[in-house]
Amino acid sequence: MSSSSDQVYKPLPTATSIRVLLLAPGERDDSKISCSLLPSDLDWDHGKFPDSTPYPVESLSFATVGRAGDDDDDGSESTFPIHVDMDFDTGPKARMHPFQRYEALSYVWGDPSDPQHIFFDGVVPFPVTRNLYAALRSLRLPHSGRRLWIDALCMDQSNYEEKKVQLGLMKRVYQQAEKVIAYVPLGGQDQKNISELVPKIFRAGRMYGEERDEREKAGSVPGHYSGPLNSISERETARVATSESEPLSVTLANASRDEKLYLEAFGLPPVDSPLWDSWRRLFTSPYFRRIWIAQEVSLGNNLHICFGDGAGVGAAEPLFLAHHFLDLHSAAMNMSYNAAWCKSEDEEESEGTLRDRVVGSANALTMFRERILVQGGRPRRRLIETLATVNHFGATDLRDKVYALLGWTSDGASFTQHVNYAPWNSIERTFATFAKAFIDRGEGIEVLLQAGYRDEEDGWPSWVPHWHNLEISAPQQAGRGPGKASTRIQVDEGSQALSIPATILDDVEVVNDLVFEKLQVTLGGLSITAFIRTMVRAFLMIFKAFSPRDPEEIFEQLFHVLAQPKTRFDKSEQRDLSRSSPSQDGNDDALDSSRKPKDSSATESQKSEGEDEPDDEETKILRTGFHEFLNYLIMLQSQLSDLEDGMAHLTQHKWRVEYQTFLRRAMATTSHRVLCVTKAGYIGIAPKRTRRGDTVALFEGCDIHFVLRRVEGGPRGINPGEEGGDGGGTATYRLMGPAFFHVPESGGARSPARAVDRITIV
Repeated sequence: MSSSSDQVYKPLPTATSIRVLLLAPGERDDSKISCSLLPSDLDWDHGKFPDSTPYPVESLSFATVGRAGDDDDDGSESTFPIHVDMDFDTGPKARMHPFQRYEALSYVWGDPSDPQHIFFDGVVPFPVTRNLYAALRSLRLPHSGRRLWIDALCMDQSNYEEKKVQLGLMKRVYQQAEKVIAYVPLGGQDQKNISELVPKIFRAGRMYGEERDEREKAGSVPGHYSGPLNSISERETARVATSESEPLSVTLANASRDEKLYLEAFGLPPVDSPLWDSWRRLFTSPYFRRIWIAQEVSLGNNLHICFGDGAGVGAAEPLFLAHHFLDLHSAAMNMSYNAAWCKSEDEEESEGTLRDRVVGSANALTMFRERILVQGGRPRRRLIETLATVNHFGATDLRDKVYALLGWTSDGASFTQHVNYAPWNSIERTFATFAKAFIDRGEGIEVLLQAGYRDEEDGWPSWVPHWHNLEISAPQQAGRGPGKASTRIQVDEGSQALSIPATILDDVEVVNDLVFEKLQVTLGGLSITAFIRTMVRAFLMIFKAFSPRDPEEIFEQLFHVLAQPKTRFDKSEQRDLSRSSPSQDGNDDALDSSRKPKDSSATESQKSEGEDEPDDEETKILRTGFHEFLNYLIMLQSQLSDLEDGMAHLTQHKWRVEYQTFLRRAMATTSHRVLCVTKAGYIGIAPKRTRRGDTVALFEGCDIHFVLRRVEGGPRGINPGEEGGDGGGTATYRLMGPAFFHVPESGGARSPARAVDRITIV
């Protein structure tokens, strides 16, 4: 590409200039595409800066290019009409306006290994991916030129310095475009089906709203049917209505028998309609799984969509709104309409395709909701916050998992100096640079909440997050205020070691042998069997480790570890492990009827004066669901030796809404973690690679526990002369990740906390 780039790209005149593509006209069956480039200065946009820039007058002009790639090329030229912006305020002779209005293309690059060729100025061949080639043919007008901004063509991709500057302008490029066109190619019949389906969803939504208003006036506020796990974790697989024990047809049948309100009651097409097949194919598109697309959709001015050749360009908002309506008001909670077990066509489909579709659909909801916030002028999240929320979006260049967020985060402009696309700038180096920049800004604790050691990447500093593939998000309570920012975190010059004030609290004694992984999206439905099996195994481990011990105390710890209710964090701000130690009383039996938990009202009535205030409504629901879950485990104690039988009973039961609420919360708090117990007897959820002998610590400026692993014979820290817990300099650890350990309000002996001024993390 370098030889082509040298002929195509001229230096841009100003730091705020971009290039606009002039796409020559052509008939649909004409395979040859010709174009040219002209500069456009974003600072001269009269629409944005009316008081300081001249008014542009759109004038019909003519552009001339060579005949693109003719086999019998005789040097002849082609002239075509093009609308350009002129400036008549500068004197008697008009000139081309410094800012040329344009439409911006939002698309997936595709595979660059099998390119097609277009022609700049009719004579310079230039490789493009097949997807971009198809987009250009779809958007090309038959009789006049078109002005477009396309990243692959308007930026010199071989010039790393130019890319760095242009990336800093991305936000403005999409906000100042006259129109942003999302290119999501579909087949002809799918285009027709989507065009038919979206108005049906809108009509159902309008009727739903009218009926809801009537019921509210009459004093009857409709509720929602709560099928099994209609909504799981917002940060995990996605929202899916069906489990392996309830197909979608049963979900909808249950909804139709009650008096509650759903879109299905207002004329949505039946589940086996071919319209839903097209809907499913739409969200299988890689368009909804790319990180750059998220920025383009959220920031883009006047968002439109093009479904491919012959489809034309139409407003995208109706599609996203229809998707949003299904998610909010459908008995199937939207995602089931994307599931393979609902499809009407007899076609083979892999579980990978299903996962792509479910993730794509969930990402589309994320994009649209982010767009609502951005376009509505709501405050945007900081970069470090946003990095924890985009794990399901992919990127060809993994550095873009960070770079692509700079335009749509509140502080992204402060980080553009760290953008570097040079080949020698590795993913590890890029992420370490950004991690250090966050630390320098006082956001070090938030970096550590996203970090953790990976066995397979020994050379990666454990305090640097794997932002291209985060395994866990910060514990739930961290999002509610992790505490003051630590200003005493230091990183060495080589960005390999980090020094931080810490208190070493306790060591891990017992770890469950099964990891709580994501729910499994399968062709047969959403599988919760593996999750329940892990939960049962963890409970058995806990009771074995605590035998003998007061079972009520164990149940209370388990509830707070798995549910992590908001009131617990808000009122107590999570005490450290040196505060108390539980009693040693109890009996020897593990998980039997004598350990049946009291109901929540009994538990509350027995609280002594001076303890926690009564549970709020959310905590009451979670506690009720937790007790129901435990009661079923106890009922199934005879089956627990045969886990498969126990699992079948658990997953086939019709659960109350309180149980489902608790289970959803437990799935969110435990994902990619293990249940464990410390030497002092505290139960916690820790990173999945935690093992016996690992250390639990608190860092300055954070109320969240972290798990560390001692590095024997490692470096003695950044400041080896400082006093530490071992008396000879700072001890060295690897960071395994954030954890959550519950410490009861009352207790006796103190845990063996070891005060350490500083530790080093490598």
